[in-house]
Amino acid sequence: MKSPIPGAFSALYGYQSKQEGFMAARQYADKNRLQFTVIDFLVKLDQKQNPLMMKPGDIPRHDFLSFQRLSRNSLDEVEDILRNKFERDGSNVSGMDLSKPHHLIMQRPELIQAVMSASGWEHLKVLAFPAKSAVSERPLTVGVVPYEHWSAIQEASCRLHPNIRITLDSPSSSDKQISNQAPQDIDADRSKGPKMR
Repeated sequence: MKSPIPGAFSALYGYQSKQEGFMAARQYADKNRLQFTVIDFLVKLDQKQNPLMMKPGDIPRHDFLSFQRLSRNSLDEVEDILRNKFERDGSNVSGMDLSKPHHLIMQRPELIQAVMSASGWEHLKVLAFPAKSAVSERPLTVGVVPYEHWSAIQEASCRLHPNIRITLDSPSSSDKQISNQAPQDIDADRSKGPKMR
């Protein structure tokens, strides 16, 4: 991600995005003399995924949401959530196309925080959406797990180095409160997610 998503853990999601993302991440790592590996996460959902278009009435009955499967009416709800956020923040929305909230979130992934904390949406354990990243010019599908649902992450494994053990330290209480802060206000020393041991 080009900027962190307050109060959430982000990773590539979906077969196509993972393959493209892996190649882009390897190139980025090589270019910047960084190390590269791939960690897979298993997230436990309590509800069955909805294979159909997700209508507003469906959202309370599921804990996984893919923006690629949102109905027009559900996108209208996302538009309202973002409009309310911008109004609360005193932001000028005249130059923004709020009628396509998925495009706005793709350009500014940190805006997903407003959706994941909105009333009626806060129960979602995983939100998947296309986003611009630091490693690729093309948008990649990202899966976000809000810190409130950290315990849904059941395991993490290192695909390229299976002998490496991955532990998932829960975000601290202060990290969980980050969701109320703007990205530029976030303490740089906060938990960065999984650690390899």
